[in-house]
Amino acid sequence: MTGNRQDHLILRPLAMLGLLGGLSFAPTQATAQDWLADRFDNAIVNADSLSARYKNDVQAQLRRMRMRATKLPPPTQAEVEAMRDPDTWWTKKVPVALGGAGKSLKMSLPYAYDSAMLNSAQMRVFGNLPAIRETYEKEVEGRYALRLYADARAEDINDPTRSLAVTDGNSRLLSRDRSVEVGFRKRLITGAEVAIGQRFASIATNSNDFIPGEQSRLRTFVTVVQPLLRDSGVEYTRSLHEVARLDALMGKSEFRRQVENHLMEVARAYWALYLARATYYQRAQSTTGASKIVDQLSGRASLDADVLLLSRARSAQSQREAEQLRSRASVSNAEVRLRALLNDPRLDQSIGEVVPVGTPLTRYEPLGLQTIVQRAVAFRPEVQQAFLQQKAAVLREGQAQIESLPRFDAVLEGNIGGRGLGTGQFPEAWTDTRDNANRPGFVAGLRLEIPLQQDDSKARLSRRKLETRQAEDQGIATVSTIAAEAELALNEYEVAWREVGARALALRAARNDQRLELERWDQGIGGQLGENAVNGLERLLSSQDRVADAEERLALAQTTFTVAFLALQRVQGTFLSVRRIGIQRLDDAARGPTFVARRDEIAAPPPSRCPVGKAKAKDTACVTTVVEKPD
Repeated sequence: MTGNRQDHLILRPLAMLGLLGGLSFAPTQATAQDWLADRFDNAIVNADSLSARYKNDVQAQLRRMRMRATKLPPPTQAEVEAMRDPDTWWTKKVPVALGGAGKSLKMSLPYAYDSAMLNSAQMRVFGNLPAIRETYEKEVEGRYALRLYADARAEDINDPTRSLAVTDGNSRLLSRDRSVEVGFRKRLITGAEVAIGQRFASIATNSNDFIPGEQSRLRTFVTVVQPLLRDSGVEYTRSLHEVARLDALMGKSEFRRQVENHLMEVARAYWALYLARATYYQRAQSTTGASKIVDQLSGRASLDADVLLLSRARSAQSQREAEQLRSRASVSNAEVRLRALLNDPRLDQSIGEVVPVGTPLTRYEPLGLQTIVQRAVAFRPEVQQAFLQQKAAVLREGQAQIESLPRFDAVLEGNIGGRGLGTGQFPEAWTDTRDNANRPGFVAGLRLEIPLQQDDSKARLSRRKLETRQAEDQGIATVSTIAAEAELALNEYEVAWREVGARALALRAARNDQRLELERWDQGIGGQLGENAVNGLERLLSSQDRVADAEERLALAQTTFTVAFLALQRVQGTFLSVRRIGIQRLDDAARGPTFVARRDEIAAPPPSRCPVGKAKAKDTACVTTVVEKPD
């Protein structure tokens, strides 16, 4: 009867455990194959094929896009002749200092680039990003570092005894346990955690279960906990390192993109300063033309010059002086913007004026849109970043697949132990351990944990799948945007070149008109009065205004064409390579590493052939051109 009762007490909890196990296993039985699929056929295993297929999809999307540049008629023969000798006299005046407090600093565009790369605070901000991303790799590596650990425990027991026979008649069970455990832990590439340690324990008790009542114990053990589903596998571990490496590469691509954009802003500010100074000298010359007329009329005011003529001429002079004053302020404002982008300490209060010495681009190269887009896909950091981001998202999705699996671990331990009679007799316990080394103990077991409800790992997997889809859509959107940007940049380049020709021809016509009006004025100034003289003066002043306006518009067209060519290089992803600017990593012992952009004079020039596809023999789009000459 007693045996049946004991069996019943044992079987009841086992039946309850079986019922709970059946309830938990019923909904998961159908997903057992899914577990194996997620473990052995996940996104990590298929990452390379998925990334290759995604790149093919991007190329297919690119081929489906209708890319066509605006077809403009070639410049006319008159425009070509006008562009050959436009008589841009202001190009010699721009490098001349305007005067004022402080010294003037003559600056070329390469000098401005180098100054920004060396001193710009914004560039230093950009350089921190890849340095921060680099720490992700070390962070992942740190998870698998060898660790030393130590555990100490002290326990005193003073309980009522279960039986007086256990304590030799004492009503209290007294025990004093002291233990210390030291060892090493390390994670392996398989996901297993290995621990090797030594446990020291001393026991003093009045229980006759311990004879003698004071003992010292040693145990040397090796424990291995190997995950079989969740967080398991060499591929899973390597994917953590790969994602960290991809994040570091994305940081470098982002830094390169920001450097290109910042240097492009420096170029725009540089040519804006050039244009402001050219406009100032053009308006100064226009003011001088009005002043000559005023002086001419003032000299003949007592003879035959009409007072109305003198009043009209002085009005035009005052108006042009006001415009010249405004243009001088524009020069100062353009210089402030350039200084802000450079942050060069050399441009302190002792430097009163920054004088650009560069000249606008005057050479045209025919460029093909298809080749420009192909170069952009091959070289643009945004495209490289999109591909890296897509692969990292695929790997994170695979990691989430493995992390959402049930926890099923194998636990193995091997140990040997010894005993010393009396507390503190650890040498004796060590000798006993060594004598029994041929009779080790072991532990083998399995550990299973299955969530019965929707847990955080499932939600994380759903989010990772959505992030993968987002990364793929974002990459296609990036390529589409770059293709549209390439088309716009090429159109702007073509239109800017045609505009230079048209403006040069308009300037030639305006100067010819001014010459004729000046000749007529000089011939009739001696005796004309009344309406004819007023009309002659108005025509002469208007011709001067037209010349000044044509010169300003030609200078604007030239700088716009130059900036359009630089923008076209940035669209192609060759802006830095053409200028031999590379990304370097600097180590600072005090503040840590950072990334900088520096000019490499011995670096190889960019490829002269198209990186993707084959260009036609007559297509010169893959030939790079350096606009600025190095200092």
